[in-house]
Amino acid sequence: MEDNFSIREIVKATQGRLTGKIPDISSISPHQICTDTRNLQKGDLFVALVGKKFDGHQFVEESRERGACGAIVSEPIYPPGGDFFLVEVKDTLQALQELARYHQRRLSLPLIAVTGSNGKTTVKEMIWQILSQQYPVLKSEGNFNNQIGVPLSLLKLSSSHRLGVFEMGMNSRGEIQRLAEIVEPHIGVISNIHHSHVGFLGSLEEIKEAKAELIPLLNRDPTNCLVLNNDSEWTPELASRARCKVITFGIGQGSDVGADGIQNQQEAMEFTLISRKGKIPIHLTIPGEYNVSNALAACAVALILGVPLSTMARALSNFQLPSMHSQIYLLGKYKVIDDSYNANPESMEQTLKLLKEIRGGRKIVVLGDMLELGGAAEFFHYKIGSLMGELNIQALFTLGKYSHKTVAGAKKAGIEEAFFFRDKKSLIEKLLTFLRENDCLLVKGSREMRMEEIIDRLRMKLCPST
Repeated sequence: MEDNFSIREIVKATQGRLTGKIPDISSISPHQICTDTRNLQKGDLFVALVGKKFDGHQFVEESRERGACGAIVSEPIYPPGGDFFLVEVKDTLQALQELARYHQRRLSLPLIAVTGSNGKTTVKEMIWQILSQQYPVLKSEGNFNNQIGVPLSLLKLSSSHRLGVFEMGMNSRGEIQRLAEIVEPHIGVISNIHHSHVGFLGSLEEIKEAKAELIPLLNRDPTNCLVLNNDSEWTPELASRARCKVITFGIGQGSDVGADGIQNQQEAMEFTLISRKGKIPIHLTIPGEYNVSNALAACAVALILGVPLSTMARALSNFQLPSMHSQIYLLGKYKVIDDSYNANPESMEQTLKLLKEIRGGRKIVVLGDMLELGGAAEFFHYKIGSLMGELNIQALFTLGKYSHKTVAGAKKAGIEEAFFFRDKKSLIEKLLTFLRENDCLLVKGSREMRMEEIIDRLRMKLCPST
């Protein structure tokens, strides 16, 4: 019960006004703060969030019928009948965030924030994999990395945890700052700065500034730590802004946490981790040099927290990539790299190079558009197509508004079998007639393109019994 909120605490944390009939309950668990009536359980407190395409106030009565004890609202609502109360606030999203901040402050646990253009989910998962060998650690699940997801994740913290690690995403200025204000991290990781969201922010400089919003929150305490990628051109400038401790990781020389003797074992990576605590061989059962960098970031965090090198090596040897993040598996007689979760120019280039290294037959690339690139979209799509001539790609299948530019770049680079499609059905039909035994496929695109649907359809056709 010590983790629970009293109704008085909820009103205080949200600066709300209590109306309606107060039920005979002593407290509400943070786990019982609910924003979706489809997931609501009896006794939950419903938060009526408002978005561009939804308004939770339309579901307040439904929440009562499903057994909610009350609701946090920002619009005048006639109090529903029964034992149901309302907490009236100015902004329900801000109220949810303030509840989460109030909750983490009273628990006072060391918290870790991870942001970056590429790989932040993998870094977060690696950190959790290592730290959970020694401590009960909470991590944000899935893509709960935004203004709603982060506070909901924080509300899952309990006194049974020793640490928490949270992913922070953004597509505009001010978002990382707000998330950092809620989490108040003790360790912050900026894994890299690339072109994702450049259409919203306009330039790499602006993306860098958006990620740098994490630093002032870390500077509140000189014992906090900022973890930076030493292979990034932005690191010296970001480090100069820090008034807290700075730890660097990188594949290049001069990092606090580095790698030596990197060996690509097709679908695995081996290297020696080098740090001030010593050296140790690391075996990753996942492919790609970029995942060596992700592992170094996770190890930097673990070193700050005093985790032994042997524990890091053991944890990383068992690490599995999150779904749709460069996962390699067989689909019937074909090998697939499923990197369908998201895409930007840098991650696209990395995964194309990974495909080149995979053993098998023809290399076939199935790409959806890279979104949120603004006026630079056509340039980057053409550039990715041009790159394929250097990587021994045999065929290209593309989908989306900008796919004709990718095809144009590929054809210019000498890729004769390059096609673009306006719908997934046509692409899949053509691809199925094109495939040969032992072909290697890469499937990738921005989240809104939902390229995993192509893999699902292929699975139904190629593996109907599974």
